[in-house]
Amino acid sequence: MNTLNHDTSPQPLMAVALRAALDSMQDPAMASADWLAHDIDSGAGSAVELLTNPEITIEQVRQAKAVFKTMRIVGEKSADRRVGARMYAAAIAAGMVRHDERVSKQSNAALRRGFQALLDDRKMPAALRDLAGMALSKLSGEPSKWPQPRPMPRVTEPGEPMELMDDDD
Repeated sequence: MNTLNHDTSPQPLMAVALRAALDSMQDPAMASADWLAHDIDSGAGSAVELLTNPEITIEQVRQAKAVFKTMRIVGEKSADRRVGARMYAAAIAAGMVRHDERVSKQSNAALRRGFQALLDDRKMPAALRDLAGMALSKLSGEPSKWPQPRPMPRVTEPGEPMELMDDDD
């Protein structure tokens, strides 16, 4: 079920296509993540919007985890793999925060590393970093001190070297 409102008239579709073309020139890795997110939810304007949507379904979380896992492993460039790793961690975090469900078989230590890498990555939108902080709090059993994440504009700067989580789900 698509939980985001969107207009399918030709004018907004043209604007979306133009924006996607411009985004792909500025930040190809994030544009790839955005296209993957759009395949999961056609109303999602970006990967950040999908993963921080309070109404994301658990099925969408699982789909996002799967596609971003693939992106972090087989991304063509290091920026693709870094963004894939951050979005993969964010998808797992969304499952924990939004549904109180662990959608990964990763160890707590591996999840902590992935969430911490996302939290520390200042090139990632604040909403994703907030989501990682809340997931870290849940993982440690502490009450969350983090605000509820909200969709934020995506970052277009080139990425830093990525930190991979374990290859297990």
